[in-house]
Amino acid sequence: MNLTTCGNNLKPQPVFHHTTVWNEDHQEHMFLKVDPQEKFAYVFADSFILSYDLFTDQINQINKTNSIVFGNSYGSFAPYAFDLKNDWAAVAGFHLVQNYSRSKQCLYIFGLQPLRIMNVSVIGADDIQGSERTSYTRDYEMSLSINPSGTTIAIGELQLNKVTIAYLGGNESHRFVSKFHEISESENWSGFGYSISWLNDDNTLAVLVLKSTNHTSSKSEIQVYKNIFLNRTRGSIVPTFVIPNNQQTLMSIQRSKSWRKHSFRRIRTRSNNLLIQLKNVDIVYIPSADAGFCSMEPVLINFLNLYVLKPRPCVSGSYKNTSGPGPCTICPPRTKNPGNYPSIQCRPCNLTAFCSLGASDDVNLTDFNSYIQTFSYPDTPIIDDYDDLLLLKFFPANIEWSCFIFTPLFWTLMATILCLMVWFIMFFIKRRRLNSIDIYRQRAKIVFKHTDLIGEGERWIGGLASVIIFTIIIYCTIFAIFYFYSYPIEKAEAVDKTCGNTQRNTKFDNALQLPLPETDGTYWKIFDMLNEQPFTMTIHLVNTRAQCNDITVERNRRTGTPLSIVETNCTLSPNNVSGSFSFNLPTHKSSVRVGINGPYFIGALRICLHGKSHAETDDFAVHELHELDVCTLFYANNQTIGRSTDFIVRLIKVINVTKPLHRNDRTYYGGIFAPFITYTDILSDELYFAEKGEYLRYSSRQTTVNIQLREEIYFVQNNQSPIIRRGALFFHTLLFSISLIEIFAMFFLLYKLWFYPIHQRIQRSQNDPAEDVLQSSQSHITIDVNFVF
Repeated sequence: MNLTTCGNNLKPQPVFHHTTVWNEDHQEHMFLKVDPQEKFAYVFADSFILSYDLFTDQINQINKTNSIVFGNSYGSFAPYAFDLKNDWAAVAGFHLVQNYSRSKQCLYIFGLQPLRIMNVSVIGADDIQGSERTSYTRDYEMSLSINPSGTTIAIGELQLNKVTIAYLGGNESHRFVSKFHEISESENWSGFGYSISWLNDDNTLAVLVLKSTNHTSSKSEIQVYKNIFLNRTRGSIVPTFVIPNNQQTLMSIQRSKSWRKHSFRRIRTRSNNLLIQLKNVDIVYIPSADAGFCSMEPVLINFLNLYVLKPRPCVSGSYKNTSGPGPCTICPPRTKNPGNYPSIQCRPCNLTAFCSLGASDDVNLTDFNSYIQTFSYPDTPIIDDYDDLLLLKFFPANIEWSCFIFTPLFWTLMATILCLMVWFIMFFIKRRRLNSIDIYRQRAKIVFKHTDLIGEGERWIGGLASVIIFTIIIYCTIFAIFYFYSYPIEKAEAVDKTCGNTQRNTKFDNALQLPLPETDGTYWKIFDMLNEQPFTMTIHLVNTRAQCNDITVERNRRTGTPLSIVETNCTLSPNNVSGSFSFNLPTHKSSVRVGINGPYFIGALRICLHGKSHAETDDFAVHELHELDVCTLFYANNQTIGRSTDFIVRLIKVINVTKPLHRNDRTYYGGIFAPFITYTDILSDELYFAEKGEYLRYSSRQTTVNIQLREEIYFVQNNQSPIIRRGALFFHTLLFSISLIEIFAMFFLLYKLWFYPIHQRIQRSQNDPAEDVLQSSQSHITIDVNFVF
């Protein structure tokens, strides 16, 4: 039957047959069911069982069951649940013995044609004392279902909160139970096994849980277990999926009161379709959806209290490769499904794209980078004395050849080479006696004598040496100017930044401080500006199909209900796989809860904090509150963001105090918050799903992000002041230049007093033997001439 075509125009006329089958004592338990071939109806009661022929409208057989042999005892029979096939039935109940003083929980196997007991097996290990099992009580209700092939029986026990699986052996004439094993689960569940039914699969069992805490719109749920034959140890089996889930919510089904949750009464299955009877007598029909689809949209059929879940394509980030009434499953990592069409399998992603578990599409994660504004404050330079720094510039410990051109040694070497070239030219003119240009040499000597700082104008060679001195002095002057204006760090660069030199005219220190008042009881103005700065938070949802109307933001309060916060600037990316929204934070110590409703998986999350800048100036100081703009990206490799994740935003005040470079200028106070955004516990629920069951990934309809802002009582104070100011810089540079001139003059003086006399004496000593040899040669020549004549 196609339930979607049912309507008021279909009014079959019932036919009634009245036959009295029992007129003795009251029956606390009585069950009626028709066999699958619809030939016989069977009744199981406390005192009798009967078969009724539906074709002849006559009782086929009736047997009393008030004395059944079990083991070594006789007792009566109290049925609590039963199911049947064409030729046999299984009944779960209690075998009452010794005047109802005690009982055993048993599973009875009956043959139907004719009615007879084939086997009785004890379900529980111990006897149950008392006679309360003889009267009907809802707390002791049971359920029973036989799988399609008739090889396995599932028994639900409401009071014990468990389901027992019985595996049958034997043949058609004699069946018996070969083994039991139990499914007993979470303490958060109540009424586990209230109703059970096998789907069109020997290994798939649907179990109704009467009370569950997993849902906001329903207090009951249906747990579907697959591969029961492969998991025969207690505790080794978990549900494959549950209904309702985040894809099949049942939220649009009408409730008597908006706050009241749905409660399920019975479940039935046929041909892999699922039928749910609600407590308010509504019926929900969940048909088996084809691969690539999920039955998720409830439709009311002509006001008959019948709701049919129509199939829709799998939601983004999921797929379904088999037919069935359950939800679609999440796409593996490195695959995607945009959710626009039926998905039997997820498509592969680009190799360079961010494609986590449950991805909707390819995303470039570099578009959502983290960034901060505050960095560690530098240390004071090792050399914080200007005189030492000048010496270090002339005699560097390590130097790179690419930076050699920026050193005074290079320019001194260039000036020395130039002076040697001039000296060589003048020496060449004198040696060659080039009288035509000698006049220029004489003029050059006069000029160099006037520039002689070392010999006080006595020698022209001292003027050449003075050129080297002038080069060094010019370099020192230029360095002094650049060094002076390398303060403060926020507005100027280091002197030789291109060569990796971070030397600057700045002395740093920092410390953690408490916001204590001044001696007059006042606080720095920057504290008030920081405390009054309003915050705006922006959250980016990366690789998800969540829409703006799916998002809610609430402010948590210590007492009362949360307050709703209006989101602003909600935008979606062009391909609709990422989005962002903003909201104003009421205080710096707010606690907010962000809810993303729907069956969406979130690949990554970026939390940003913004605040506007502000500045004030008085007679002695400048107070500037810097703009706050900080973002932190969170994601787990190949996983999704957890269904409930907590974040802490720790706010630390950072105040930079900059002393003036000129004594009459104002002190600068710069303030900014340094937010540290971290998550508590774990970011992904993967370990939880691995331990408790993958079905929990689809159980929650909402992803919750809880954010707690916390402002630390201490603050970081960064101080910077100039190492040297203008007057001291001018004096030390001049003193260094004068010292340099005196050093060169001392070398010339040493040359004149020591080296020049020694050089003259050595030269004369070399010339005297040469003159003696010459005179001796002349005397010999004279003697020889006289001899000849």
